[in-house]
Amino acid sequence: METKVLSLLTIASLMVPLAGAVMAQQKEPGKIELNVFRIDAAMVAARARRFFANEGIDVKITTTPSSTDQMRGVSKGLYNLITGSFDNVLAWSGKEGAEIVAVAQGSESIVLPVLVRPEIKNWSDLKGKKLAADAVDTAYALVLRRILLAHGLDLERGDYELVAAGATDKRLESMMRGETFAGILGTPFDAKAEAAGFKRLTDHRELLPDYPGRVLAVNRAWTQSHREDLVRFLRAWLAGVRWVKNPANREEALKLVAEELKLNRQAATESVDELSPTGSLNLAGLQNVLDLRVQFGFKLPLGNSLERYYDTSYYKEAAGK
Repeated sequence: METKVLSLLTIASLMVPLAGAVMAQQKEPGKIELNVFRIDAAMVAARARRFFANEGIDVKITTTPSSTDQMRGVSKGLYNLITGSFDNVLAWSGKEGAEIVAVAQGSESIVLPVLVRPEIKNWSDLKGKKLAADAVDTAYALVLRRILLAHGLDLERGDYELVAAGATDKRLESMMRGETFAGILGTPFDAKAEAAGFKRLTDHRELLPDYPGRVLAVNRAWTQSHREDLVRFLRAWLAGVRWVKNPANREEALKLVAEELKLNRQAATESVDELSPTGSLNLAGLQNVLDLRVQFGFKLPLGNSLERYYDTSYYKEAAGK
């Protein structure tokens, strides 16, 4: 009897460190505050198919009212990860102390159409008018300025005024109320505007065909203590990208995106199609964004070297490269 008790105690003593080792291998839940202008198709898939959950990541997604709110939020640590224009990364990295870097490419192909109110018949009709932007000195406001400049309208000359109306839905609302007369409106708000009688004059591809879509970006200070969380997120998000982009899943993906984001089939298709097939940063496109910012005379807080504003190491680790 005594021998049996000793044997049980011996087995138990061996199992304690073994159980501890197993528990140590289990992933502790990582909480990530993600702030977006709109949820992309890969995020929809990563949530619905439990790619985030399988990586032990608890992702809270909030929608931003404006780029200023988003970039100030990530600068101050309110958000850990954001999706938005690379130009905002250039404008805000170092602006309020925080170094912000792009880590992955959210959308490869993007269309930035210029929509105008029904009474605007041509470019000259915009002279003296107020035009809607998110923030007047970043991102798509600069794209709009470049397009208008090619059509004889110069902000510096006072030909028009840019109004900081906020995110795309806010810009459309401003235009619908007649407060502003033109603006860049992406999917699905461009379709809503055209249904209301607004006219599409052109899109960015006329002059800036290589302008890249949204990037995923982080506060570099946060990654110093949360590198594994970021890599887990990217690994799950990339699984979402692969699932959505797999032709065998297309119909299921379109249905899922349409239902989750409350989009019609056309808008869901655009959401799926615009997604970067690899998630890898388009460095040539990012350089074009930097060049455009410099062209309009903006000083970058951390200098004009592109390498200061991106970090591919997290993506490479997540992608197994």
